[in-house]
Amino acid sequence: MIKRTITHWTAGGGRASAVDLRHYHRLTEFDGTYVKGNEAIEDNIVTSDGDYAAHTLHLNTGSMGLAMCGMRGAQESPFDAGPSPITEKQFERHCALLAALHIEYAVPVTPETCLTHAEVEPRLGVKQRGKWDLTRVPHRPELRGAFAVGDYMRGRVRAYMEDMTGIPDVVANRPTLRAGARGEFVRDLQGQLRDLGYPLGKVDGIYGARTRDAVLSFQAEQGLATDGEAGPRVWTALERATARPEREVTEADLRERGSQTIKRADRGEKAMTIVESTVAGGASLGGVMEAARVAKDAEGLLETGQRLLQEYWLLLLVCVAAFVLARYGKRILREIKEYRVKDAREGRNLSR
Repeated sequence: MIKRTITHWTAGGGRASAVDLRHYHRLTEFDGTYVKGNEAIEDNIVTSDGDYAAHTLHLNTGSMGLAMCGMRGAQESPFDAGPSPITEKQFERHCALLAALHIEYAVPVTPETCLTHAEVEPRLGVKQRGKWDLTRVPHRPELRGAFAVGDYMRGRVRAYMEDMTGIPDVVANRPTLRAGARGEFVRDLQGQLRDLGYPLGKVDGIYGARTRDAVLSFQAEQGLATDGEAGPRVWTALERATARPEREVTEADLRERGSQTIKRADRGEKAMTIVESTVAGGASLGGVMEAARVAKDAEGLLETGQRLLQEYWLLLLVCVAAFVLARYGKRILREIKEYRVKDAREGRNLSR
């Protein structure tokens, strides 16, 4: 698959040469004319066969190579654009071409997927041979450096994408997804649907049956065609949609439906209540009986207390531990039931 676009300049004249046509998929000449290179863009999906456009050292596989014709004899410092500078019209036309290609091939516009040749080494860590295209743009002299120029270029690409589609880049930049699809776009779709209140289970990046059901429900509620596919209309609706009201689910509802989590938590809570009551009751009875016994001899109260501690310290320790465990164990079980109810309201329980 095509993963990125890499923008170059040819370091030649303002028109595409025979050499340029061998190395780039698309070229933009000085007057904005587009020229198609000799190699198809798809040839760079696999490069092991030797049939591809060689435009970037060690990064041709999955990379679309595009170039603006010009910058022959240019010098980086002090900057001199030479006799064939990149023109403003040429640059803008190139950005419009990038926008169309990113939409066509569903490639996100990010610093790692839409970049200039000069950004390849610092952003992707792929060693190049001192390439500086593009660290300067003649019609924007204030921009200096690969990142500054690259960010400006991506900004213009996003603007053209919005003009072309009528929807923001965040939507236009996304592919149509259907059952069987996998990856980060699916994960993003799942996360948005879940946050809007459509239960689909685990956010795992796999477009399975539950994800399709959630898309169908979303499409129906938004008045869209119900085909179970997440295309531009679904992405756009997701950006504008508000969250569904939280489903009315109570602990009693889940108990009635036979929730195993609630059932086990109820059992545990009941058992710990018995332990707590038994320990507390035993301690109270023992305290009363011992107080009555030692009251007969007030002078021996301290000695009696010491003797009791010495003889029964292990039992007392076990009783205290059991009481604390029962008290805090009940609290934990109550929290488990609360989380189970929350999961049911949000549909997250479908993943378990």
